[in-house]
Amino acid sequence: MKTLYLIFALSFLIDLAKCQNRLRISFDEFAIKYKVPDVFEKMDCNLFQSNNRSFVNAEMILKREIADLNVRALMEFWKPNSQTKLKLYDVRLDACRLLQTFNKNKLFYFYVKSFKKHSNVILSCPFKANFTYKMNDWYLDEEELPPFAPVGKFRTVTEYFIQQRLIIRVVTQGGIS
Repeated sequence: MKTLYLIFALSFLIDLAKCQNRLRISFDEFAIKYKVPDVFEKMDCNLFQSNNRSFVNAEMILKREIADLNVRALMEFWKPNSQTKLKLYDVRLDACRLLQTFNKNKLFYFYVKSFKKHSNVILSCPFKANFTYKMNDWYLDEEELPPFAPVGKFRTVTEYFIQQRLIIRVVTQGGIS
């Protein structure tokens, strides 16, 4: 009987902790700042707000198959009432390898898992030409944030390269509150 009470108490405390950690991730900007027309037939994204959450719809059609893709990802963060920016990461990765092993990379697991949940296809290389890749009502799930996630503003720049040639740059800005 004591074990049952202990399990109930622990369950209650875990639920209480989850309620205390109700952070919100919001985007003020989710924009394609650069893209090369000889690679993309179509590349559109739309940021919208609904029910106190930021959502993104995106659609991409490639003119040619892409089998080798590299990515540079940068994230800067500002705590509330601070002008000092922290660079949380600035990395270059093989995007195809990342998609194959995303569950082993804790830094990007959060992102790739959410992309996979909202996309119309399992993301993998090679990316097909003349195929419509869609992401519907994508958002970052706050439940996936680590409990130590700080409150503040962020900016990300994600650049994709084919053979060291920049093909697209996506910039986001937002906050965790």
